[in-house]
Amino acid sequence: MKRTLSSRLYLLLFLFVFFILVLSWFWPVSSSAVSVPERLQGPSAAYWLGTDQLGRDVLARMLEGASYTIGFSLLAIVLSVLLGVPAGILAGMKGGWIDRLFTRIGDSFLAFPDFLLALLLSAVLGPGLFNVVIAVVLVKWIQYSYLVRGITREVTQGQAVLLSIINGSSTAAIIKAHVFPAIRSHVLVMSTTDVGKVMLLIASLSYIGLGAQPPSAEWGAMLNESRAYFTDSPRLLLIPGAAIAGTALLFHSAGDKWRDSFLKEETEAKEEKQRAANG
Repeated sequence: MKRTLSSRLYLLLFLFVFFILVLSWFWPVSSSAVSVPERLQGPSAAYWLGTDQLGRDVLARMLEGASYTIGFSLLAIVLSVLLGVPAGILAGMKGGWIDRLFTRIGDSFLAFPDFLLALLLSAVLGPGLFNVVIAVVLVKWIQYSYLVRGITREVTQGQAVLLSIINGSSTAAIIKAHVFPAIRSHVLVMSTTDVGKVMLLIASLSYIGLGAQPPSAEWGAMLNESRAYFTDSPRLLLIPGAAIAGTALLFHSAGDKWRDSFLKEETEAKEEKQRAANG
């Protein structure tokens, strides 16, 4: 079977993340090894990206930070999808008071910007990367459930589902045959785009001291630690800043490409059905 553009992009993103995470595990230099006499050194054969204010290898810390920033962002997205998708399907299929209750809860969350709500929840939960992930999940899950709820309601009102109900199909069978295929591409596009947004959110909260705590090498925490050394060693801010922006842009661009690819596939499928109907 010929590979589609979306499958190739998924493979490239997977290889990128896998390579970075594996490299961080097997990098020979410790990210926490302090060497004060070698502090604030520029790039060299021994230290490819130089050293920080404590003489630690910046490249080793960047690789370890990838496992925090990218890894925990992916974890937050997965948990948000696992919470939001079932809730959206339930509200979309059942309707009634369940849908009304869900709408009230969702409106309460969506009334605030993501960062402000995550900031408030992180402050209540306390500093720490796991608490930031919990805060991000509480912010993001409702967005997935709203998306899935709308698609589910549209699908369940279609003729195909009505025929399935008349034929005695169970709710689980209807979800598997009609709802999942309809929501799959939308959830994949949204979750891929959201990885970059969540990375920025986690890094921002770590930057202000609510996320990863020293000596953790999370990219936002690295920005926070190196603020005082911007004049002498601007690379200490520029390197993690560029990594955050570049990786977030990569995921956002991939999400845009997949959205265009899925829209093209849907358009071609509709045109094919129309041609079949016209004989």
